[in-house]
Amino acid sequence: MISMIKAFLFDLDGVFYVDDQLLPGANETLKKLRSHKIPYRFITNNTTLPRKELTEKLKGFGLDVNESELVSANYAGVLYLKKQGYKKCRLVLRKEAQADYDIFEPNSNQPQAIVIGDIGTTWDYNLLNELMNQALDGAQLVALHKGRYFQTQEGLMLDSGAFVAALEHATGTPALVVGKPEAAFFELATQDFGCSKKEIAMVGDDLINDIGGAQKMNYSSFLVKTGKYRPHIYQKSKIQPEHLIAGICDLIPYITTHNLI
Repeated sequence: MISMIKAFLFDLDGVFYVDDQLLPGANETLKKLRSHKIPYRFITNNTTLPRKELTEKLKGFGLDVNESELVSANYAGVLYLKKQGYKKCRLVLRKEAQADYDIFEPNSNQPQAIVIGDIGTTWDYNLLNELMNQALDGAQLVALHKGRYFQTQEGLMLDSGAFVAALEHATGTPALVVGKPEAAFFELATQDFGCSKKEIAMVGDDLINDIGGAQKMNYSSFLVKTGKYRPHIYQKSKIQPEHLIAGICDLIPYITTHNLI
């Protein structure tokens, strides 16, 4: 028996926008969910901006979003460091994203934790070598996510997960991952929904982080054919969504036609 959907989790990049362009149907979908009193949260592995600035950026695209609706991997990293009682950390993050971590002491020489997010094309051998040695000396590797690649106007771009994997291989120690597809991240985003896991749906463009992560949580899943979606990757993947739609503009017609709300 198919459960009715009572709450939604949404990925952002590739689902509601690509680069700086809002995708068709984005705000109309949110407006319809609000009219049905169906709660939702945006969950993103974005690590380039603090939550407040990311919200402003999304509003600049034209997306109708509030900061309280947004749960980012960058913010989840802060919560993890606080929970562990870490004081000194090395931030492998863009300068803007580091604003979320202003309660910690930046320490590039003897950190207790190394927080790794997106730093674009500035990765190099010397940086990886420094991080490897600090991890071998006892610093905890904290990966805000382990995304393999993301979509840009020029095509797919290598993501920070590839560099995290290199450090894990070199040190022989797995990093602690706080973003999607980790269960703790999903639980953080859904704590106010007040419904069962089977009544939550995840909508994303990433088979591993969005769809695979959701299925491990027993959520239903919707894969959109936008963003990083590629037909040949989808066809050969062992991870298959319960629902496949062309884009966010088709979500409301699909769930209405299939009596999912």
